[in-house]
Amino acid sequence: MKVKVWKKDKRARLPEKSTDGSIGYDIFALEEAVIKPFELKFIRTGLVIKTEPPYGLFIFPRSSLFKRKKLIMPNSAGIIDFDYCGEEDEVKIPVVNLGKEEAVVKAGEKIAQAVFIKVGAPEIEEVEEPPSSASRGGFGSTGGYESK
Repeated sequence: MKVKVWKKDKRARLPEKSTDGSIGYDIFALEEAVIKPFELKFIRTGLVIKTEPPYGLFIFPRSSLFKRKKLIMPNSAGIIDFDYCGEEDEVKIPVVNLGKEEAVVKAGEKIAQAVFIKVGAPEIEEVEEPPSSASRGGFGSTGGYESK
């Protein structure tokens, strides 16, 4: 499988694997960004990435993003569609600062990770009744969650 990556900005760095055992490819910030407490900001990568079916591109936060900077990705994971690869379709990483201090992301810093996952495109069929007569009991039904 080959993934086509266009540097919309020549300062951009291509995604890289840190180790042979890494699942994700590190994604780097294009330029420095200062994120104030509780501010939402989109971190530029300078990259347009095209994947081919059946492998979709999913962007996840790095495990150190919150630990070191108190930043989270508000959407938990980004989904980059197969056809999101035009000239204006730069991959940007949304972050929110949950800390009490400003967070600084430096140019060239690892900010997220790209994971390529095989996806399907099933046909959706509407049915008149629930697919199973056995109910699990709703949210948290396997334990650990109690509604009050």
